Formats: sequence, C-alpha cells, structure tokens
Amino acid sequence: MDVTIIGCGYVGLVTGTCLASIGHTVRGVEKDAKKLKTLLDGHCPIFEPGLHELMQEHFASGQLQFTDNVKAAVKDAEVVFLCVGTPSKPDGTVDMGFLEGAGKEVCDALAEYNNDYMVTIVVKSTVPAGTNRKLYGFLKEQTRAHVQVVSNPEFLKEGTAVQDCMNPDRIVVGGESREAFLVMRRLYDPLVKPEEKFLTMNWESAELTKYAANSMLAARISFMNEMTILCEQYGADVEDIRKGIGSDSRIGPAFLKAGCGYGGSCFPKDVAALEHISRAVGHENLFVHVIQTINKNQKKRFVDKIENKLGRPLAGAKIAVWGLAFKADTDDIRESAALDVIRYLLDKGAQVKATDPKAMENMKQIFKDEVEWSQDPVTCAAGADAVALLTDWPQYTTLPFRKIAATMSSPIIFDGRNCLHRDVMRDAGFQYYPIGRPAVENTLRLKNRV
Repeated sequence: MDVTIIGCGYVGLVTGTCLASIGHTVRGVEKDAKKLKTLLDGHCPIFEPGLHELMQEHFASGQLQFTDNVKAAVKDAEVVFLCVGTPSKPDGTVDMGFLEGAGKEVCDALAEYNNDYMVTIVVKSTVPAGTNRKLYGFLKEQTRAHVQVVSNPEFLKEGTAVQDCMNPDRIVVGGESREAFLVMRRLYDPLVKPEEKFLTMNWESAELTKYAANSMLAARISFMNEMTILCEQYGADVEDIRKGIGSDSRIGPAFLKAGCGYGGSCFPKDVAALEHISRAVGHENLFVHVIQTINKNQKKRFVDKIENKLGRPLAGAKIAVWGLAFKADTDDIRESAALDVIRYLLDKGAQVKATDPKAMENMKQIFKDEVEWSQDPVTCAAGADAVALLTDWPQYTTLPFRKIAATMSSPIIFDGRNCLHRDVMRDAGFQYYPIGRPAVENTLRLKNRV
C-alpha cells in the first residue's frame, strides 16, 4: 500500500520505518528543516535501538522516503497517518491546532487531485475522547476530498519500540467506517494475522483505551512505589514482594518494579489528561489524582533520603547523578525523574555533576551551566559525597566500583532503580541505599576535607 506519514518524530518515524519494512511504500513528511536534512542524509534523529539500521536499509532501497512537501507526499496515498503534536494547554485541554492544520493541509491536497478512491486518515496522536469525531466533522466541512478518519493509538515502549511495532500485542482501530476498517486490516495484516489481535471499536472507545492502558500501567508502578515506604519502615524487601505478587496469574509481573518515579512522554501526560477529561464531565477521578501524587512524592522522598542518610544539609554537598534519560535505551528526558531530582538538589544548594550515555546533550538544554557535565560515571563520581543513580543503564552494573569508591569523598550510592547488586556494593566498600530494599551500611572511612 501507499502510505504517507505526517510528522517524523518518535511515533511517526518508528511507524513509518516499520511499515516500510513489511512492504508498504512510505513517504514521511517533516517540516523541521534540520530534522529533514538529517533524515535525507540517511541518519536517524532519535536514539532507539534497531531503528537507525532499519531506517537506513529501507531509505537506501527507496521504500522509505522523506520530504517537506505534503501535496507531493499524498498524491498516491491510500493511508495518511497524522503523527503531529497534541500539546496540553495551561488548563489541561488538548491543543488541536497542529492536528487540524495537518488534516486540512492533507485534505486540501487530496481535493486538488480529485482521486476516485477513499483515503483513510489515521490519527496516531494521543487525544481525548471525542477528538477524532470532531476532527472528522471539521474535515468534512473544510474539504470535498473523499476521506475517512480512524483513531489508531500507539502502544510503543521507548527502548523496544521497533520490536513493539513489529510484534504488537494488539492493534486498536476506532472509527465508524467499515470500509476504513478493511483498509486498516489490510495495512496491518503482516503484523497481526490472528483476528483477535485486530480490535475495532468506535472513536471514543479507542481514544479512551490509550489513556486507560497508560494509567493502569502507571498505577502499578505507583502502587509498588508506595509499598517501598512500608518496606523501608518494616525491613521488608520490595523485590521479594514484587516476585510474590507477580507470580499470581491474576496480577502478572509486568510494570511492578519500584523506583524513584516514572517518566517519559506518555505516562505523566496521559494520566494527567485522564484526570482532566474526567473533570470535563463532572467526575473527580480520585484514582488518577493519587497516581500523580505518589509519583511526585517519590522523587522528593528520594532527595530527602539522600539528605537524611548523609546526616548533613545538602547545601554544599557534591552529588553525582548517574542517568538522565527517563529509562535506559533512549535519549528521551521528557518527564524524567532526573529533572525533578536535580532541581530538588539544586534548590537545596547541592553541587550536581551528571552523566548519561545518550541523554546528556538533551539535559544540557535544560540545566545548562547549573550542572557540571561528565562523559562517564567514573569521572562523574570522583570527589562526590554521594552518587544518585536515576536511570537503569545496564553498563552501570559493571563499573569498577572499588576504583570509584576510592575516588569519592564518601562512598555512598543511592540506587533509584534498584539495579545494582548489594553484594558487589558491600565488597566495594559502599554505603548502599536502594528503594524499598535493605541497605548496605559499611563502616565508612571518610576522607579529610580541607
């Protein structure tokens, strides 16, 4: 099939590349000149495991193309994906400007061609219930092009997005056109052979499915984070509890890892949006409100623990931060726990030195010279009073910890992701404080300070 992708950001680029890899001809439209040049040079503008190689392969073959010309891109299109931003306004409502603008531009171009076949416009963006119905009504008023609109929310996890796209748990399509449903079934047929994995419903159900899924997953994480408080008070181990409840077939093991708070482009935004759209119909959604409160408190509790265990005010303390991305295998810092933790540390007067394998350049745009930047965790920790580990990069588990301990002012690690091995920390001479797990409290020999 001939497919056009409007917006080559994270979702658009992953979707377009994966569709090209299963045989569709894909044209990606990107209006940002810098990003477009990167794409036309055959380079991937974002870090996502496996995406760069897949993109290069199909770009070289011509199966995947890029342009800034909407009219040319939709000339032969059977399916047009809208993957543009839907940012929140200050009052919590969604700004439809980009979505309506992109949809109208597509429809105006299609109307000029006056094709005799239907084009299916696919809204990939996460939007509140009722948005696709409003968009369809808007487009029908604005154009004479023969189009249908469907909602097709994405369920990609950063770090495994290519795998998620190629092997989806399900494909959700919302709309009111049987013909459009058949088009989408043909589009995704190589990826979802079993009929039960291809789910059709109305627009509103599809829109709410995305919010419900992300809010449920955020709730599981927040529940375990709340359990860490009890674990630390009673001497229990949250990892044992995770295994104990995760082995229950009614619960399952996914998204039960405790830490210093969830982040990313989806969970915080979608949970907040679900609270807002609940209020819009006169319902106070206490459930999603508590999820957000727990997540915010968890980050503050992490900093409070650092101050408490150091036994001194954080003013003047040197804290090394390992990890800035909201999770491993991405350079995405949106709503990362590191944003809040670093800000709390700075507000308390701490000196922060930070590092990350992929996300450091993005974080520099936020904190600039408020933070000292280091290219590796060993250098970052030298002279520090404590390390705060905030992203579970696998390479952080294999560091030369004895060497690191010897260079620190006081060898203390606060593990916000519970990813280090307690025995390794003990043998290396660290004071080690994970989240909701028993600490390792070696006797410290602090270096004399000048």
